[in-house]
Amino acid sequence: MTTEHADAQRQIARYRSLVQVIASLSRHVRTEDLLRTMHHEVQALFASPITLLARCTPEGGWALQTLEGDVIAEQWLGPRRDGLLERVVMDRVRLENDLPAYLDREGLTVVRVHYRPDLPHTMSWMGVPLRAGGETLGVLSVQSYALNAFTPEDLEFLELLGVQLGIVMENAALHEQLEREANTDPLTGLFNRRQFALRGEAAGHAAGEWTLAVMDVQKFKRINDELGHAAGDVVLRGIGEALLDLTATRGEAFRLGGDEFALLLPCTPERAAALLRAGLDGLAGRALPASPFVNVGLAARRAGEPLTEWVRRADRHMYAAKRTRAHLIVSPEDGA
Repeated sequence: MTTEHADAQRQIARYRSLVQVIASLSRHVRTEDLLRTMHHEVQALFASPITLLARCTPEGGWALQTLEGDVIAEQWLGPRRDGLLERVVMDRVRLENDLPAYLDREGLTVVRVHYRPDLPHTMSWMGVPLRAGGETLGVLSVQSYALNAFTPEDLEFLELLGVQLGIVMENAALHEQLEREANTDPLTGLFNRRQFALRGEAAGHAAGEWTLAVMDVQKFKRINDELGHAAGDVVLRGIGEALLDLTATRGEAFRLGGDEFALLLPCTPERAAALLRAGLDGLAGRALPASPFVNVGLAARRAGEPLTEWVRRADRHMYAAKRTRAHLIVSPEDGA
C-alpha cells in the first residue's frame, strides 16, 4: 500500500468518525446532555486531554465549561477587550502549537477553569467559533499538554465539527424554548395546568409525605375592574414570584388559570402551612399595585387516591378559607 493510499484511507476513516460524532450529538435535544456528550466525543476524536466550550453570555462575557481528565468544571469569565476567545471570534487566531510562546509574544493572559497541581499546563491549542443563524454562540477549543500536538488537518476537522455543533446547539435551544412555552404559563413563569396534571399524578405515587395547596385571590375581579387588567397582571406576576421563591429548593408551583394557583410540596400539611404563611406574608413587602389576599386550601396525599379527588379535598378547604377570609385552612382530614 502506497503512502498516499494509506493517508487517503486514514482521512476517510477520520471523516467517518466525524460523521458519527455529529450524528451522536444530533440525537440530543437538551443542551446539558448535548454538551456533556460533546466533550467526551471531541476528546476521543482528537485524542486530546482537554476540551473547552465557551458560550457567549448576555452580559458580554463567557460561560466556560471544561472537561480535563475526568472532571467537568464551569466558570464565568467577564468581558475582555482582547483575549484568546475574542481573537477566535474575530478570526485572528485558530491554531497555536506553542501556546506559552504565543501568549508571551502577544502579551495575553489565560484563565484555567480549574486548577489541579497534578496536571501540566496547555502547550498546544485550537479554537473555532460556533455560529448559527448569523449569531456567534461561543467558541470550541481543543487543547494538549504537548507541544506541536495539532496539524492543519486537525484544525480543518475542528472547524467542520464547529459548524455542525453550532447548528445542533441552536436546535437544542429551540427545542427547550418550545418545551418551556408548552409547559409554563407565559405571564408568571410557573408550570401550567398540563404540567400540574402530569406532576400531580407523579406526586400521588411518589415516596414520602406530599401536600397539595390550591389557592385563588380574594375578589381578584375587583382589582381588574378598579385598577385595570395590566395592574391585575402585575399582581399575578408578584404572586408567581412569591411561589417560585417558596418552591426554589423543594416543591413545584403552578398557575392553573386566571387567579388560580397550586403547589405540590413534599411535606406534611402542617409544614406546608408554615411555609405558605411566610410566603404569603412576604407579598405585603412587594411593590404591587394592590395587596392580594390569597385563599389557600391544603390536603395531604392519600395512597391510591386519584388526582381529581385530591384536588377536590384541597378545594373544599380553600372555599372554607374564602368564606372565613383566612389566608389558609388546615383541618383534620374527615374523609369528605
